[in-house]
Amino acid sequence: MRHRVAALPLIVGVAATMFAPAARASDPVTYEVVSDSIPQASVEYVDASGRKLLTSVPLPWRLDVTLDDARGPTGRGAQVRADWRPLKSKWRSVTVRIYQGADLLCQSTLDVGNATCYGNTPHVF
Repeated sequence: MRHRVAALPLIVGVAATMFAPAARASDPVTYEVVSDSIPQASVEYVDASGRKLLTSVPLPWRLDVTLDDARGPTGRGAQVRADWRPLKSKWRSVTVRIYQGADLLCQSTLDVGNATCYGNTPHVF
């Protein structure tokens, strides 16, 4: 009886390990903000440690990060935002993009002063 009780934690531990979800490989993500007419913007993005904000970033701007899940939910998944509202005007646009490896997940080009892309809502326009 004593040996059976001692083996129980070992059996439970092995079973938990066998049925645990597999660890995900990290997703390489590239953020990009470009413009032919806007010289700088504030850029907000997510990396492995959370949300970051950079102000007065010269364009074009590009950054490679690694995330656990590029297409994950807003907050942890890939996302980039450019804000150039003080410089906005018609015909002065900015494009934001998210790549997961070589695949374009999202691209948005706007002239309203604020453009966003999210890895969990892939679109190109």
